[in-house]
Amino acid sequence: MNQKELKALKNEIMQEGAINVGYYTTIISKITELWPEMIAELAKEMALQGAEVATLENPLILNAFVTKAIEKMNYQEFKKLAPYFFGYIQTEEEFLAEPIQITRREYLRFQAEGEQLFEYKQPNISFEERVQALTSMLVPKENQAIAYHPTNDTIAILENSEETPEPFIDPGLINDLNDLTPYPTLVARRLIESSEALEAYYRKEMQKNSSKEEMKEELSEDELLAFVSVKIASTLFELDPQELLIINEVLQTETPGKELITHPATGYGQGDRWELAYLKEENSPSKRSDIAHYLEHEIAAYYRGSLAWLDIYDSKQEIEERYVVDRETLWSNPLDAVQALTGDPTYLSIEMYESIKKLNLPENDFNQFILMNNEERNRFLNKYNTNNLHIANPTQTQRR
Repeated sequence: MNQKELKALKNEIMQEGAINVGYYTTIISKITELWPEMIAELAKEMALQGAEVATLENPLILNAFVTKAIEKMNYQEFKKLAPYFFGYIQTEEEFLAEPIQITRREYLRFQAEGEQLFEYKQPNISFEERVQALTSMLVPKENQAIAYHPTNDTIAILENSEETPEPFIDPGLINDLNDLTPYPTLVARRLIESSEALEAYYRKEMQKNSSKEEMKEELSEDELLAFVSVKIASTLFELDPQELLIINEVLQTETPGKELITHPATGYGQGDRWELAYLKEENSPSKRSDIAHYLEHEIAAYYRGSLAWLDIYDSKQEIEERYVVDRETLWSNPLDAVQALTGDPTYLSIEMYESIKKLNLPENDFNQFILMNNEERNRFLNKYNTNNLHIANPTQTQRR
């Protein structure tokens, strides 16, 4: 079963209960073997329910145990237990891996014909078959083959997966998608916590607008936070550009190199606009352009849904390396993006590899082609195609 089907099975178990979906009783020993702590957790929960538990029939207790255990499991853990439920459908590989019940007749046959029976070898599949297998099922997966590494025999695939990768959360990032606090308040809180100079500056600003009686009273942290939140905001979603200049001036005076950086980002829907904020520390090795790239192609990409997995598959069709990538970075020049992401200039675009393969070059020439940069490779292919065109279509002079 694929990930989507497994998730559907898990949801059914949690909604209907394990006993209604149906399971093999051996699941109990499997759960206790893999997660013994779950028995203690369930016993504690049942003890808190009091005398009612004692009247439960044994199957109901087991059902509660199995259902509760499934609720607490993540996807990878549930994957190990899914085959114990009646709704699980075995894949061909799982079916073939089932142990064979050997009779004496079968034993004698294996003994006599063993060499022929176990002679099977994994077939060598072509490059085209590998790409097709990685990018399509009975219906297209909509995965995209982006690049091929002729030396390592690996293929870079942009996955069209329901599982969205999580972005890297840099300590300097201020935005938090899981925090419902208004954006200006998030920024204000970080600034006050990170800079004594800014806290002092805004305390003075707040006192300017206070009466003599209010000035005698000590400002609470909540009052200061509320004041700064309003002071720095242009809207609920953007900071005041003029106030941003003042903030950075105070930060630079206090700690040279420290800076509040903001970056506007847009999504694909109408009104999908965000301002992202990042507090750069004085000892940060990141350049301003690097921070802007991180905010646009990791955080904004996550917000708008363009963050994806770029997986490197080996010759066995297994994932060798995995990268988080913004799909938008692959729109204009996907080969350059893969080479930059992997740090390996040997990768060829799929079209480039198919073109050079048709030329059937000697090994030395092919190796020279691999060592070229992308511009030189394209010139080589264009030159070769032009020469072939001249041969196939002789000039009027030659025909005379």
